[in-house]
Amino acid sequence: MNTAPRGLAVVTGGSTGIGLATADALGQAGYAVIAASRRLATTPSTPTGVTTHELDVTVADSVAALERTVAAHPAPLTLLVNNAGIPTHAASIADSDIDDWRRTYETNVVGAVQTTQALLPHLVRNRGHAVFIGSTVGRVPYERGAAYAASKYGLTALVQTLRLELNGQPVRVTEIAPGMMRGDEAGGEFMRERFHHDKDAIAAVYQGVEHPLTPEDIAECVVWCATRPAHVDIDLIEVRPLAQAAQHKVHRTN
Repeated sequence: MNTAPRGLAVVTGGSTGIGLATADALGQAGYAVIAASRRLATTPSTPTGVTTHELDVTVADSVAALERTVAAHPAPLTLLVNNAGIPTHAASIADSDIDDWRRTYETNVVGAVQTTQALLPHLVRNRGHAVFIGSTVGRVPYERGAAYAASKYGLTALVQTLRLELNGQPVRVTEIAPGMMRGDEAGGEFMRERFHHDKDAIAAVYQGVEHPLTPEDIAECVVWCATRPAHVDIDLIEVRPLAQAAQHKVHRTN
């Protein structure tokens, strides 16, 4: 097992998309990596040096099992990437499903809290770093996306409060907030869920945008933040494709 000079990194939601790309990039950067996710059976080929762990961030026993795996690992935990999250169906507030709101908040916010609580003692002990994958929609919402936006606003509040509460302790706290993104199967899954598998609605989002962000773009941001000197804390990175000046200002070629 790779003990890695940089220590151990845990990436939640690590089976696809940003999570998988981040696990791969961190492994290449010298970390031992645990890619934790719900659906190991459908995980694509796991990058070299990355081990997998079954995790549902909404289930306390599942998170406790992850903590035990971390405690038993030969490398000290120095990095937690809270990436696990789910989309919501596109719907107006008037027409949205309340269970969709609950499910989204439970995963995107409470799941991140639960995982952070379980692993924070390791991060404090090892002068570690907690990174949270947010979204630009956590600052500027869009129509028919209130449930998802509210969860990302909540995640931003979590990040900012955690940084205040840890002030004086040797733990860095970072939020990375991507804008328009289209990547591998995970990116496709997100949009299919949001638009009820309506291919025309999904295509319209990206029409005329030649280069949206990719999971690898965000993984590179994670690695850069994590590998700054220990006294440098990158509070927030908002990252968008060049074509997207703001949530509702996108240059399209056609």
